[in-house]
Amino acid sequence: MASAPGSLKLFGEHAVVYNRLALSAAFNRRAFCKLSKAKDGITIKLEDLGKKGRFTFNEVLKTYAELKGMIERGDMEGLAKARRDIFSPYKIILGEFFCEFGFTAVDISINSEVPRNSGLGSSAAVFTSLSTELNNFFHGGLDKKQLAELSNLGDKVVHGNPSGLDASTCAFGGYISFRREEGVKPLNIKAEVPMLVVNTGSQKDTGQMIKRVAERYRKSRNEVDGIFDRMEETALSGIKALKSSDFKKLGKNMNAAQQCFSELGLSTPQIDRIIKTALENGAFGAKITGAGGGGCVIILAEKPDKFTHLYKRMGYDSFETVLGARGAE
Repeated sequence: MASAPGSLKLFGEHAVVYNRLALSAAFNRRAFCKLSKAKDGITIKLEDLGKKGRFTFNEVLKTYAELKGMIERGDMEGLAKARRDIFSPYKIILGEFFCEFGFTAVDISINSEVPRNSGLGSSAAVFTSLSTELNNFFHGGLDKKQLAELSNLGDKVVHGNPSGLDASTCAFGGYISFRREEGVKPLNIKAEVPMLVVNTGSQKDTGQMIKRVAERYRKSRNEVDGIFDRMEETALSGIKALKSSDFKKLGKNMNAAQQCFSELGLSTPQIDRIIKTALENGAFGAKITGAGGGGCVIILAEKPDKFTHLYKRMGYDSFETVLGARGAE
């Protein structure tokens, strides 16, 4: 059985689109995948979703070729239609792998403890667990970078044009930096950071948030560039804080990054309430993780467990986690 961690965004969301630095971290909730040989065809069981599909190799190959063509053409409309089939991202990964290493009939079972639709890299974790199990089961010899690239094919079906940051974080583990002109870079940071993740309970619309920032950038480029520059400063300073395990400094950078989010119009009354409560009760820092407009808030505190019951009384689900988790294995 293979597994891969979730991916949490620490710094640089939105600014990364405009060539600023972003930082992500693997956290210790994982997706799991198990393969076993079958008599014929491919069976995919998504255990936590209660979904099951059975396909011939030719069916997988046909879907793979169609999806690969859409990605190469940049056919976002076609991908949007294709992703209505919940199994389509799995088929592109399987097609890519089997075209390289030859087809073998398999039963695939996948289960994930990474919360979905919350900006926590849930799809990348699942796809990386699948890629890793294929590689382990068939002795493919793929390295972490190749596993990330294979997994990111699934994310391209789901998200259209992802940077690959989530897939790389799930594959390598630890901490990953990303800048568009430089690509992904695993960082030599050993810190294991305790963190509380609080779900606002409202779904985020990543595309809408990106569009909102783009419109603001078009109207007030100099102002927004200044905000992006400050976001990059929080990322660079945050990396230094992580390397020295200075959690108070890390928290200050999280708070500064959240101020940038607010200035971009990406916060909400719920998010503000969650963050205000955290800081009033002694947290080092708190911020949105992901695109904003909903989703999750991350809180850095010396003892995250003391906040769990507090947020439960406020009606928010939360869980403790640790950043810097090991990668796919």
